[in-house]
Amino acid sequence: MKKYDVIIVGAGPAGLHCAAKLSGHGLEVLVLEKKKAFGEKVCAGGLTRKDLALLEVPENLFERKVYVSLLVSSLFRNYSRFQMPVLYTVDRRKLGEWMAEEVRSKGIEVRTGSRVSRVEKDRIYTEKGEEIGYRYLVGADGINSVVRRYLRLPAEKKIFTFQYRIPWKGENRFEIHMDSRYFHSWYAWVFPHDRYLVIGTGGDTRYISPAKMKKRFFKWAEKQGFDLNKATYESFPISYDYRGWDFDPVFLTGEAAGLASGLTGEGIYQALVSGEAAAARILGNKEPLPAMERMLRYNRIQNNFLRIMIKSGLVRNLIFNFILFLLKINTRLNRRVTKGFS
Repeated sequence: MKKYDVIIVGAGPAGLHCAAKLSGHGLEVLVLEKKKAFGEKVCAGGLTRKDLALLEVPENLFERKVYVSLLVSSLFRNYSRFQMPVLYTVDRRKLGEWMAEEVRSKGIEVRTGSRVSRVEKDRIYTEKGEEIGYRYLVGADGINSVVRRYLRLPAEKKIFTFQYRIPWKGENRFEIHMDSRYFHSWYAWVFPHDRYLVIGTGGDTRYISPAKMKKRFFKWAEKQGFDLNKATYESFPISYDYRGWDFDPVFLTGEAAGLASGLTGEGIYQALVSGEAAAARILGNKEPLPAMERMLRYNRIQNNFLRIMIKSGLVRNLIFNFILFLLKINTRLNRRVTKGFS
């Protein structure tokens, strides 16, 4: 049986970033990706400044740099223009391919089409019948993580999300629409890409059914003037059921750890931070990790706000409107909030 120092299950941003951080330390690292291509996760394709502080993405991968945001509630519209981009949109496949090539260039073995079917204390098994040993194991394998199942951690908090890719050649449109008549406690997004817009929404199906979500979304899209007849439909679940990440010698990262935001669905920032954290632990850093603690605090704030919104019932839109009113009249607060999210 071949044995590696580290096996990383999953070659998304968390797994590949973790692998990159482990390179150059004399460890034999193996990354296993169940799909045959990288970056195939359905996603709105937005990167924030927080993401780029952790990952040096080359300029040629950016499809759009967005300097203007529009926040919309049932009563207010808040336009904001910034000196620095608040959003960078990318093609997730191209981003994944670039990250994988960077990792391979550092001498790390990355295999595609290698689905892990079972995990044991010191080894994993693939569907191809391979038995591979490990000293450390990193679960970066998303919402249906086989590594998380091995740790017997349930994943009950999930968001059902869907979006449409609409052909588009116009101006940058980065919009967030918050209106409980359509989106319950969540929101709709509009992200600009090179030749299309991505518009979508999501929500926890414990509080709003997918059928009701779609019916309300279609009404909203029609009201906004979006033609979905030539649009491409995509759907994807998101897990935000965080129950820990450090189970030394096993570590969970990104969505496998339930680290996506239950409010916004944001996940790349959390994936990168947790990937770095797992690498730090494997390399012997047993001290508290400030970046991980900041990210967990960031998630707690958002998820606490989500709980408030879920319980708010009929006053939900009053809260949304009050927030936008404050942002509209207080430029300093508006920029501070935008900086926090971007």
